Amino acid sequence: MLILFSCRKPYSPLVISSNQSYLVVDGMINSGNDSTFIYLRRTVKLNSALHDDAEQGARITIESDKNDIYTLQETAAGQYLVTGLNLPTDRDYRLHIFTANNKEYVSDFVENKITPPIDSVYAVPLVSGVQFSVSTHDNTNKTRYYRWDATESWKYDVSGEHPSKLIYKDGNILPRSPDSLINICYKIPQLSSAIFIGNSSKLSQDVIEKAPLGYVDATTKKLQSTYMLLVRQYALTADAYKYWKLLQTSSQHLGGITDPQPTSAITNLHCITNPAEPVIGYVSVSTITRKRVFLMGRTLPFKVFYPEIPDTVSCGGGTIFINPVSSFPYRLRQTFASGDTLLIAAVTDSGKNIGYNYMSSLCADCRLRGGTIERPPYWPPGF
Repeated sequence: MLILFSCRKPYSPLVISSNQSYLVVDGMINSGNDSTFIYLRRTVKLNSALHDDAEQGARITIESDKNDIYTLQETAAGQYLVTGLNLPTDRDYRLHIFTANNKEYVSDFVENKITPPIDSVYAVPLVSGVQFSVSTHDNTNKTRYYRWDATESWKYDVSGEHPSKLIYKDGNILPRSPDSLINICYKIPQLSSAIFIGNSSKLSQDVIEKAPLGYVDATTKKLQSTYMLLVRQYALTADAYKYWKLLQTSSQHLGGITDPQPTSAITNLHCITNPAEPVIGYVSVSTITRKRVFLMGRTLPFKVFYPEIPDTVSCGGGTIFINPVSSFPYRLRQTFASGDTLLIAAVTDSGKNIGYNYMSSLCADCRLRGGTIERPPYWPPGF
């Protein structure tokens, strides 16, 4: 054991001492009627405290091989947008980038792929979670290579048996209106970081049957009430598929002894100013098809888990047997006014109001756990 541990020495990869900062291009050209988003960032050193070095002030255009030009606008730091292109399908397209420091980058011209519709998105309950998958096909046998991304959201209830039915406002206690209840929230949609791809290149027919999209475990508490999954489908070229396959292997299947070794990703982006400078990313061009599914937790054949209060949070709840409100201790009234403490319900005796139950907002306000009380427009009533 002494020999084993004496052989351990710190290792500092050469990349840590490198001062290079390479351009990262993230996004695809949406040739349909939806918006195109392109994100520009710079690589950072492994030991850097900076995690997102946005490339600001760039000029980006989309160009066709017949000299059509479409300009993107910067809408946030490093985020560039153009809406509803509806690009002609008989042309190839590329991305052209001029950074604020006068460097020029360009992608190869790429075929405009038309993405077929999604046939079905499946949700299969297993022992303690749900496996999602997707099926699609192309009768023309022209697609062959596919990519999917998945955006999830869910409805959740933090109240248990004690929702906040009252609100303290201007020194008065009033009943909450239906649109001001704060026990039920909808999680702000989150895009999965996983890479989902599939291909039918070795099949006689262009058919993808139940390609895996990911697994949601019941212990994540996402399945308590209603879970939503939005699946978007992209048609790829063979080269784009190779890029995503390599990226999937490098990011999701490394760490074991028998796993493949990391390799440099392929790219169709080039620096015109300095041809020797690497550029990270791959630009594809296609339309997008989508399908949204909802899953209700009460229909699942296993126990669903309810959102729990973090161990570090004390609800600080209790009951105050004082009426009227003006008789409340000053400090308690201040916490009601600030919203740090919420009124839950009135306490009655023989039909007479004798006090109030209260609780910390960290336990009774669902908005403090990353959600919103506003039902999204795509969320069906009653789900």
